[in-house]
Amino acid sequence: MTDSQDRQIVVAAGPVDVLHRLALAIRPLDARTRGPAGPDLRVGLETAPVPGRRMPPHQVVRPLEHHGATGFVVRHGTSGVLPASVAVRVDDPARRWIPRKFSVPLWTRAELALSDAVPPGAPHVPAASRLLLPWLLPGPAYSVAPGTTGMRLRVTRAGDPVRWPRVTAYGSGGILVGWAHGDEHGEVLLLLYTVVPASQTGALVPVALRTHAPDPATAPSPDPLDPPADLVVEAVARSHSPPEDADLDNPVLRGTDLPPGYQTGATDTVREFTVGQVVHADDLPHTTA
Repeated sequence: MTDSQDRQIVVAAGPVDVLHRLALAIRPLDARTRGPAGPDLRVGLETAPVPGRRMPPHQVVRPLEHHGATGFVVRHGTSGVLPASVAVRVDDPARRWIPRKFSVPLWTRAELALSDAVPPGAPHVPAASRLLLPWLLPGPAYSVAPGTTGMRLRVTRAGDPVRWPRVTAYGSGGILVGWAHGDEHGEVLLLLYTVVPASQTGALVPVALRTHAPDPATAPSPDPLDPPADLVVEAVARSHSPPEDADLDNPVLRGTDLPPGYQTGATDTVREFTVGQVVHADDLPHTTA
């Protein structure tokens, strides 16, 4: 397909110019409710840093357009040629959710235009094949529903806060009952997702907590002016056309798979949760073998 064919389609009334094509839509989800996360999230594309120059956050991240239920969109044709993959950053200035970053391969403009050729050169790529549905885990300011069982804690290494930790929780029989992401201060709001075997509010239930944290030997250096700068980028695969179930919901998007460079703590720590309450707890140490 030529460039002119890419930018023009023929309808019953004649040729029509194509000003843009959807490259990617990002629709962040609240991991607790599975509904839309927001409002007032910041979603943008990270740009490559300029060697030898400190770039302020507003230059490092290009904000994306928000189109309501569609989500935040990246378009072919409105800002030059897009790369083969983009680095997406999802952040919440109100700290209701923990930020995340993803590397997302794109359908090219030429691939998307093939279905408009005469005759069509390929089947249409549905919008769902260009959709990213990341789950956002609760942050320090998350609005917790009454009756929720959980714990507020800080993950530390040798007494110092761990940046961007993750915690998984296991109940009786080693069953996963919850997982959480922490912020740049090591603060974690862990809310149990599965009802543990206790029927009365106020009962104490032991839960094994397992910590995961970036390897300090390979972790990027933090930037005090741009806290999410050292978040590890999580790679996602390009969706099939039409998308398969695993393209839209998988362990990476849910935040249960560990990002590259994360180390799991050498031992689990057992803490008692109070059923129906979110309690404050002592620091949770992260140690490696």
